[in-house]
Amino acid sequence: MSENKDELISAFTKMMKQSGRIARRSPIFKKDLKDFGGSIKLQWKIGKLYGYQIFEEDNYSFKIGEQIENPDLFIRIHNPELALRFFNGEDMGFSYAARRDYKGKFKVQYVEGFKIVESEKGPRKQRISHRYLTAKALNDKFKHPFNLMKLPPFQRGMKLISKKEEYGVYVPINKNLGTYENKVIPYKVFEHFIEKASNIVVQKYCGCRRFNACEDHDEEIGCMYMGDDTYEIKITEDKGRVVTKEEALDYVRRAIDDGLIPLLGRAMGEAGSLGVEDTGHFLSCCFCCSCCCINGKIMTYGPNANFTMFSRIEGVSLKVDENLCIGCGKCVEVCVFRGREMVDGKAKIDQTRCLGCGRCAEVCPTGATTIDIDDINRVDALISKIEQFVDVRDQSALLD
Repeated sequence: MSENKDELISAFTKMMKQSGRIARRSPIFKKDLKDFGGSIKLQWKIGKLYGYQIFEEDNYSFKIGEQIENPDLFIRIHNPELALRFFNGEDMGFSYAARRDYKGKFKVQYVEGFKIVESEKGPRKQRISHRYLTAKALNDKFKHPFNLMKLPPFQRGMKLISKKEEYGVYVPINKNLGTYENKVIPYKVFEHFIEKASNIVVQKYCGCRRFNACEDHDEEIGCMYMGDDTYEIKITEDKGRVVTKEEALDYVRRAIDDGLIPLLGRAMGEAGSLGVEDTGHFLSCCFCCSCCCINGKIMTYGPNANFTMFSRIEGVSLKVDENLCIGCGKCVEVCVFRGREMVDGKAKIDQTRCLGCGRCAEVCPTGATTIDIDDINRVDALISKIEQFVDVRDQSALLD
């Protein structure tokens, strides 16, 4: 027992020291720390073992075996063996469970794998998850479970940054951005892939909007998936359906008319969550809202490094005419990525966070915010870039 405790203390100490190196060296963490008001205090409890960390702009300190007064976050790992794995930097994945009306309490789970279970509608894959960490925010610094990702201990073991085989881009929804081949740009992009797709599946509802009881957007517009790999999705009547190309185009129009932002690309985790192996023939199309979208929450509450996950279309730019801006703040309200803020009563764009979805320009009542693209042929470049990552065509037909 003593040896196990010594091993745990050693790993705990190692994690604390590694966290300090990240805090001192990472310019991204320094930016993340500002989101916490310049300091954050963590209290840990591993079984009966305590420890704390204090992150400040110019200082980092930690202590094993002691508690701290007035921590910002209390973190508990119940199983010492899981704590060892986490402290040693194992990628535990990230799946959180929280109340719909998040009140600062949540648990983090790791996914062990999948199992086949029988249901009324036949066999289906079920994820095997285990809780390994619980946390409680003790003040309003902690806005969401994804805030954990800003903290050095969790940047080691919960990797949300996309893999090199993945690519995602937000397609501007603005009809005034221009047309290409007599089609509004977002429709042109979708039409290209829909026309080529061997199979198209749409979800019956959006899980994000349903979970958050969304009042601003249509819950019945969920994600769309294209390509040969989608044949492996276990479709049930209450979850989704296969659609024709015409139905798919109508679905896209509904989404854009509802003010939802299309996220298009290859996300291997999305296929995995549906029990499908992504072999390069699974195109994900999410229709995101600023209030509920899980990707938006990753970007809003997670580390600033997560902005490497998605891209703005090259050549797209946004700007604000301060003479026209009336300071209503509507653009700030709809921005999924915290790319807008009000400064001295005027809207400002943080170009490092703006992903060019165009939602702000869509809701601006005076036309102060405008979106533009420098070359309409960028659309072809975007389509080609996506096709480097995923092929939605019927692969068997290509062999004929």
